[in-house]
Amino acid sequence: MEIFIHNRIETITNLLPNWSTLINEYHEVTIFQDISWMASWWEYKTKQIDITPYIIEIKNKDQTIGIFPFYLYKRTLAGMSIYVLKPIGSGESDYLTPVISKKYATEVTLQSVFSRLHEEKKTWDYIDWGEIPENSFLDTVLRKQSYLGKLLFKRKKSDICPFINFTDNSDDFKIKLNKNLMKEIIKKDRRLKKEGKLVFSIVQSDQEIEPIMNTFFTFHCERWSNTDTPSKYRNKEERDYAIRTAKNLFKSNLLHLAYLKYNNEIIAIDFGMTDGKKLYLYLHAINIKYKKYSVGQLLTYYLIEHAFKEGYQIVDFLRGDEDYKKKWGTDENFNVKYMIFNQSIKSKILYTLYKIRHSKTFNQPFILKRISYLATEDK
Repeated sequence: MEIFIHNRIETITNLLPNWSTLINEYHEVTIFQDISWMASWWEYKTKQIDITPYIIEIKNKDQTIGIFPFYLYKRTLAGMSIYVLKPIGSGESDYLTPVISKKYATEVTLQSVFSRLHEEKKTWDYIDWGEIPENSFLDTVLRKQSYLGKLLFKRKKSDICPFINFTDNSDDFKIKLNKNLMKEIIKKDRRLKKEGKLVFSIVQSDQEIEPIMNTFFTFHCERWSNTDTPSKYRNKEERDYAIRTAKNLFKSNLLHLAYLKYNNEIIAIDFGMTDGKKLYLYLHAINIKYKKYSVGQLLTYYLIEHAFKEGYQIVDFLRGDEDYKKKWGTDENFNVKYMIFNQSIKSKILYTLYKIRHSKTFNQPFILKRISYLATEDK
């Protein structure tokens, strides 16, 4: 095996296979490993911070068998420059695993990558790798410390990722649903249909995307306008990023932009994605004029029904432990986060500081209170 490190973002376009090849021939691929998703993220992120591609390619006899799409950025700690590696898509993506062929032994492939990373320890100080699905192929291998060679690491659970796993019997799913929720949805669905026309639709053309997304932004901004967390879509850059992402996903046949219309007025929108097997419920927004009808929950019900009828295996609610997700009879999985350090002096210091910062002793309330007090005094 040979390992190459590329520092031009165009490389990833040339390396990543098309979606049908990716999902069939590589380990546990999700929407977030698709090139259309990564391309939108890269254009968005480079407008915010200075980052450099650090794309690791694994080759076997001139054939690319694995890709670690990383980027490198510099941060400063106590006047010290620190170089951090993170996967492309961090922050905006819910699952982040490398792209590795099923045809080769995963352990051998990863061993080769981390051996090379150890050799390149002068170029980076630590790897901050979150959003790794627990018990995924990557997590399973990384937990075996021997595969990290001379590298140091800490692993911790992070986000809950609720999902619905369909079986052959739809009644199995319905049994797990919150009964009060279902009564409320049926009641409000009937009321709306009695008073007017209620239609569930999915965007089918590129021309529909921008108008629907603009309505989505309006709903989102109105919903969060009088809260401590106003909508990020007040920012034009965020709106442009979302529209660009939606259009890129549509070109790859991965977009699932759905909405409910009542008497020709849109009342709820879900900005989601699908790979034909999973339906990802990414972001939603509601028309607050219809809040009393629980139109967000109503749209979710229509989406779940649609997914079951279309033969999807999973409806994924993605990261977050919001109560409304539990009412849908979801199962829970977790993401995990890895912090990986090399054996340079600086990296060893950072590793020690990280362990102290996340130790039980450090996180005792009286210590955190004391640190807060000293920080205030220092000002």
